[in-house]
Amino acid sequence: MGLMSTAEHEGKISSLAISATPARGQAFPRSARLTKPFEFKAVFRNPLVSADRYFKVLARVNDGPLSRLGLAVSRKVDRKARGRNRIKRVSRESFRRLMNQPQQINLDIVILPRLDCDTISNPVLFESLANHWLRLQKKAAQFEAERRI
Repeated sequence: MGLMSTAEHEGKISSLAISATPARGQAFPRSARLTKPFEFKAVFRNPLVSADRYFKVLARVNDGPLSRLGLAVSRKVDRKARGRNRIKRVSRESFRRLMNQPQQINLDIVILPRLDCDTISNPVLFESLANHWLRLQKKAAQFEAERRI
């Protein structure tokens, strides 16, 4: 299940394009964020990991009512704030659209973008994150099944 190159996305950009701002009433609430250092540390301690060329995504099953997202986008990824903000915007939008479905296992997630992120189009990043969400849900389901035994 490899990612398509940027050239292969020429015809698919319009179908995967995401808006820069969420629709009214679909913002990214504080309850869906990791905000405290100890919340990030809990994810880093013993994570479920999904990685590809663009992102390393760490997750941990939580007992709360929602999945929560933490972003760690360093200046190494993009020196310019506008590039780092674009990566954060795409990550939040992908998370908002795909992660908090009723049948999903609730996870605390930390996204660590890799250096290639700054030059890749939004639809490719969105596809990469969608693949991460699927992988992490599968790993979380396996973890939950093992924990119940």
